[in-house]
Amino acid sequence: MGKSSKKSIAISGTAGFVGKNLIRFLNHNDVEYVILSRTTFQRTRLPKLSKCFCFVHLVGTGIENVEKSFQEVNVELTKKAIDMCKKSKIKKIIYFSGLGVSKNSTSRYFISKFKAEQIIINSGLNYTIFRPSYIIGKDDYLTKNVQKQIRKNKIVIPGSGKYTIQPISIYDVCKIVYIAIKSKKFSKKIIDLVGPEKISFKQFLINSIPKSSIKIKKISLAEAYVKALTDSKFAYGIEDLNILLGDFQGNHEKLRKMSGIKFKKIRNI
Repeated sequence: MGKSSKKSIAISGTAGFVGKNLIRFLNHNDVEYVILSRTTFQRTRLPKLSKCFCFVHLVGTGIENVEKSFQEVNVELTKKAIDMCKKSKIKKIIYFSGLGVSKNSTSRYFISKFKAEQIIINSGLNYTIFRPSYIIGKDDYLTKNVQKQIRKNKIVIPGSGKYTIQPISIYDVCKIVYIAIKSKKFSKKIIDLVGPEKISFKQFLINSIPKSSIKIKKISLAEAYVKALTDSKFAYGIEDLNILLGDFQGNHEKLRKMSGIKFKKIRNI
């Protein structure tokens, strides 16, 4: 089959926030795609993939439980994604890692993401690895977390709340993925996927509160970690705390120059 016949994008993880929005974006721009479910990864032959020239691998988990581990989802399924690309002669893979992931990472989640990155880098495929900060839009994880706290009339801030985040609009993320699918500028690159503004987590929460009557409660980091381990209803999990307190900051200017798009400001997301 000639290269000209490969016009589709393979996408995994379409049940997630980013995946759902990316599908809507591709539909709007008349891009052909093939959706891969997790059960698809169990199959040995996938004829539809022969039409694909790029694999956007979005399957991942930030929560471990008895049914899924970071190793099983973030690492092993990445290995299978690479195998599927090679069998179907897909030349490029796009992967979402995490802002702050490195060889020195100590959290189990970040370690699994770094392992996945290394598998992709050593695969021989063309790749773009994005390391996103919080991706914001309707029904994103962080916004839903905040809204849930607002409904309880109390916002909890672990520690000082001075650690920063660099939220990025889901629409901007979809545009960047769309560009990266074909652009050689993004070939064999690891890129911070971050918005134009750095904001403290405390200020982000304050900006999210619709009325001043909502209580804001600071708790010590020690108490936050204990609650994350022992209270299933607590607003933050262990990895949530690790990511927030890591105070990771990305290079937005590099992303802006590579993508050439005008980014949405936080207040406009």
